[in-house]
Amino acid sequence: MSKYLILIDFINDLVSHEPMAGEIARRDVLGNAAKVLAKARAAGVAVGHVRVAFSAPDLPEAPERSPLFGGFKGSGALQLGTHGVDFDASVTPTADEAIILKHQISPFWKTILDAELEKHDVSELYIAGISTTLAVSSTVREAHDRGLAVTVIADACAAGSLAAHEAELEAFGVLCAVKQADEIDFTA
Repeated sequence: MSKYLILIDFINDLVSHEPMAGEIARRDVLGNAAKVLAKARAAGVAVGHVRVAFSAPDLPEAPERSPLFGGFKGSGALQLGTHGVDFDASVTPTADEAIILKHQISPFWKTILDAELEKHDVSELYIAGISTTLAVSSTVREAHDRGLAVTVIADACAAGSLAAHEAELEAFGVLCAVKQADEIDFTA
């Protein structure tokens, strides 16, 4: 049984999109995510990097009636092969780290994540990412239901506002541990 760090949606299009960009900068979310990533690498913990992206500007793989993804359709954002879906330089994957492509909010839905967790015999999942209210929340709930011990790294996550972030942490706190980046010790 092992630990696994998942970094969710730290891609250029999303980390630079307001109001998320302001929250990320104000709370140094990318710096905290990079700190946890360095700790995981030093401890030999497997890492997966999730990105939401689509094959064309009209987002053909997105849920047809999604108001969330509908706002991005035709904008050129979230399109595979563009700079926008590259990972932020502070948390760029290495060659041996998994890249998990998703077309929904959940990184579990029709992705390689389940296979990746099985391959590494994961029992403990550590989560950092954006948005706390969407992809992070979905991941917490689905990982919990799969029987994993889940830890959310609160200061390595962000939502559109601090109030929304904190409310979501409180809401899913009964399903997982909530810690700060400085508290994470993958060797324990």
